[in-house]
Amino acid sequence: MQIFLSPNVEESTELRNAYNQALKEAEELYIASAYLTDWDVTHKLGSTCRRVTFLVGTNFGLTRKAAMLNVLRWIPKRGVSFSFGAVPPNVDFHPKIVAWKARPGKYYCIIGSSNLSKGGFSINYEANVLLQIGPHEFDQLRKWLNSVVATSVSEDWINNHYKEKPVSRRGKGTDIFKIKPSDLPHGAASEERVREKRQRQAAFGQIGEKIRVAARRCSQKRISRDEFWRVFWGLWADHKSRFQGKGLEMTGKSAKWEESSGALSRILDEWRSSSSIARLDQIVSEEIDHLAKLKNPTRGAWLSEMLCHYFPEQYPMMNKPVKKWLSAIKLRWRRGATEGQRYTELAQTLRFVVRDHHPAGARNLAELDGGIFVWARDRRLLKR
Repeated sequence: MQIFLSPNVEESTELRNAYNQALKEAEELYIASAYLTDWDVTHKLGSTCRRVTFLVGTNFGLTRKAAMLNVLRWIPKRGVSFSFGAVPPNVDFHPKIVAWKARPGKYYCIIGSSNLSKGGFSINYEANVLLQIGPHEFDQLRKWLNSVVATSVSEDWINNHYKEKPVSRRGKGTDIFKIKPSDLPHGAASEERVREKRQRQAAFGQIGEKIRVAARRCSQKRISRDEFWRVFWGLWADHKSRFQGKGLEMTGKSAKWEESSGALSRILDEWRSSSSIARLDQIVSEEIDHLAKLKNPTRGAWLSEMLCHYFPEQYPMMNKPVKKWLSAIKLRWRRGATEGQRYTELAQTLRFVVRDHHPAGARNLAELDGGIFVWARDRRLLKR
């Protein structure tokens, strides 16, 4: 065990050095702080790190936008599964902790009083300890932090939805996901389509559990991919909850369903074990990127439709009308983002769109898809 006391004129960087040790040697890293006012992007993650979970509190608006933007810029563009969550301001979130798994199978934890601020690492009176812990204690911390309910942090959320305490600003981000009200569907035709989607979505409950069971059995190789297709298509082909038209029936017979059903099963299992949307976004992003690596085409329209049905408040469709809409309104992706990250960042943005504007009366992302279809159709972006 090491104890770090500050201020310490003789060893003024010892706590910072301990944090840098964590960044350098971690394979799996968890960071939590009551608030975040400073993050140094020059301290890089080591090449062995594969997963990072970062949680910050937002009480009283003390966490700074510039610092959160620095965290987004700091995370490597590839090779790391990253979850960045902001705990809502009505939740008293006070931990100051870093926990990591190192490559030799060792586990460590820094815990104490220092928040992620310049003062917390220098002039404040603070006490922190570095401990080597066991796999059981690390798993306790992992599960505890993954259970925290948090909002996924994106550039859009920072710039357009988070309210920081008024102080001198030290940075300004770029509005990547900026959707104007004029870009949103409206009018009688869109409203009618939204109501139709609402009825279709409500009917999914009739078959949702049967699809989940079939997907699990296929992922466990208890049924073949062909048998999964027969079960799925028997439930889905003529069911009134089906959103999309032709296409899947032509490609579904030859799809590698054990891969895509495994992705869906793991996502649904994660939701059952964790109430954190930020954590769920992380898993969804990982699974889409894994399917992309396998070149499995079902990661697009099929998986997004399943996610839209099981999580209508959280995940959108990624079909032709949506893609045409995104292209027409010139929505820019975050530079370097993976396919999975682009999808979850879009989901995060559309959640706020529905919450703030209810386009064409849409109450969730499944209903919004109906309005987007009419928007794209009326502008002749779709083949009739």
